[in-house]
Amino acid sequence: MNEYILIVEDEAVLYRRMKKILTKEAFAVGPYTPSVKEALEQIPLKQPDLVLLDIKLQGDLTGIDLGKILHEKYRIPFIYVTDFDNDIYFTKALETNHEQYLVKTKPRLNASELKRAIYTALKKKETQLEQQHKPASTSEKLGLTALVNYLEDLKSYPQHDLTRKTILFENIAFFTTDIKFLAANNQEIRKNYIWFLTKNRELFYLKKSLKDILKDLPDYFVRVSDSYIINLKPPIFEGRINNKVLSVVGEKIKLSPSYKKPFKEKLNKLYCE
Repeated sequence: MNEYILIVEDEAVLYRRMKKILTKEAFAVGPYTPSVKEALEQIPLKQPDLVLLDIKLQGDLTGIDLGKILHEKYRIPFIYVTDFDNDIYFTKALETNHEQYLVKTKPRLNASELKRAIYTALKKKETQLEQQHKPASTSEKLGLTALVNYLEDLKSYPQHDLTRKTILFENIAFFTTDIKFLAANNQEIRKNYIWFLTKNRELFYLKKSLKDILKDLPDYFVRVSDSYIINLKPPIFEGRINNKVLSVVGEKIKLSPSYKKPFKEKLNKLYCE
C-alpha cells in the first residue's frame, strides 16, 4: 500500500506542485486542505502517514497549532514547508516535535530537498514501528525457566511438586557440560542437557546446548571453554589466577586458549585496568 500524505497548504498553486512531485513518487495524496479546521476534518476520514504543513494557513489557527495536535493527539509525523525563514518561527516550531523544517524557495519548490525529507521521516516512522513490535531483547528479559531435574524424571513427580523454577540471570554463576564437575556434585550424566549453578550453589537443568543458551544471555556472560559459560559480574566472578584459571563462586574454571581473546575483550568492556 502506498503511503498517504496530507498536504496542509493554503496556496493552491504550491499544493498542486507538491502533489505532482509526490504522485511521481507513487505516494497517495490527500485533497487540497488550506486550514487547520479542514485538516482536522480530513484526518479522521483517512489518517495520513505523514503531513506536509505550512505555518501560515487560512483561518485563525496556524500550522504550529496543528503541529501540536498532530504530535500530541494523533502521533502523526509532519514536516513544516513554510515561507518563514527566521529564528522566531523556527524556535516555536521546535516545541511541536516536527520531523524537518523546510523553507519554500521561490519561484520553485526544491523537489529533491522535499523528497529526501519525506523519505527520511517515513523511514524513521517505519523503524519506530518495528521497534514497538520487536520481541523483548535479551537485556529486557529478567532470567530463564530451569528444570529442577531431567524431563524423564519429572514425569514421576507428585502433582503439586515444583518441576520448573524461574531464576534471575544475575543469580546464575555459570553454565556447564563439564562431566568432572557434575560427577563431583553427584549428578547423573545424560545427553542433550546443560547444567547451571547459582550463586547459592543450587544446580538446575536445561535441555539446550551452550551455544544456544549463550544467545539468550545478557552481555556480562562469556564463554571461556567448550564446557563453560560464566557470569562476569561481581561478587560471582572473583578474579583470575595467572590468567589461566578463573575463580567463580569458589569454583576454579580453566580459561581455554581458543576463548582467551573474546574473554579479554568482554572483560575490557566491563572493567577498567
